Amino acid sequence: MLYRAAMIGITGFWLVMMALLVRLETHPEDSDILAVPVPYVMRMMFRNGQSSLLNVREGTTDIGTLQFRPSMTGSNGRMVDFSGSLALPGQPAFSYSGEVQMDSLMRMRNFHVAAAMREPHYHLSLVGDAASDTLRYETRLGDRVTGAQTLPMEPGAVERALAQNLGLDQRLLPVNVGGVAPPVVTAREARIALRSGTLQVYQVTVAEGTAPVLDFYVTQLGQIVRANTSFGCTLDAGYYSQ
Repeated sequence: MLYRAAMIGITGFWLVMMALLVRLETHPEDSDILAVPVPYVMRMMFRNGQSSLLNVREGTTDIGTLQFRPSMTGSNGRMVDFSGSLALPGQPAFSYSGEVQMDSLMRMRNFHVAAAMREPHYHLSLVGDAASDTLRYETRLGDRVTGAQTLPMEPGAVERALAQNLGLDQRLLPVNVGGVAPPVVTAREARIALRSGTLQVYQVTVAEGTAPVLDFYVTQLGQIVRANTSFGCTLDAGYYSQ
């Protein structure tokens, strides 16, 4: 009797585990088994300091590039530097670069972003400082400064100042509705298809409520190899594409 009960228990356990494994293989997105802590993925990326070079696409059309590199700075600092180019349909192409400085908890200390167009020769610089909660912008046309101002770092302040500086109708700017909940960030193990097989990655999802805004895929070395956005653009390291 005891032997029969043990056999029934072992068989039942084996069937349950097989069912879980089948579900994991066929519907991995529905399983919590593959969830990993987001801080683990972020620490791995900064610790390894791998550079990611991505093509930016709108549909099947290449519209730019993005090079992205996280790194450690000193004993308790983090930094992300980036650069690339973008050519939106019907708009002049421009290049951009910048860096973001953070503390050990990834709270922003300061950042600098620069963008430049070749024709016309237009340059924009943004410098943000969390300590003073201010953002300074400067615009140049050739060697001539066309606008410069230090603003409180609040939603819409820079957009309104730039619209005024560029002579744009401020009624066309997006309205800040306020009260928006902070994004929810989750991470899980996943696999993406390659030209010859699959690659084990970490999938990091940024969502507003239940709507995903950004999905990006990080290798176990810390490189970003793919990203999908809610506004239609995708980013992909070409050598990982199908």
